[in-house]
Amino acid sequence: MNTYIYLQHPIIEMPSFVFDIILNIVLSIIFIYFMQYGWNYLKDTCTTKKTKDVVNTQIKKYKDMFEKLQISKQEASPFQTEDEKQSMNIELLEYVNQELALRTTR
Repeated sequence: MNTYIYLQHPIIEMPSFVFDIILNIVLSIIFIYFMQYGWNYLKDTCTTKKTKDVVNTQIKKYKDMFEKLQISKQEASPFQTEDEKQSMNIELLEYVNQELALRTTR
């Protein structure tokens, strides 16, 4: 005795459980599609879109950072006058020359 119930279609003859599985898959895909479409519709119509201005925000942050660096660079000078700066350079040059002389004599 054959336990399969065949479809009475002249072109396709397949067991009914295969047809039920395929029908279930197709109906599930259609259901998921319409639920997704409805969700997107509600999301687009019932909410306000938030837009970020990433480019101008980054430019503003860069300008602020650059201004802070310029201010700190002007305030961070350890020398009061140019004479102090030159005397420090001379001292540094003498120290380097002295160290190089010691290394070459060893």
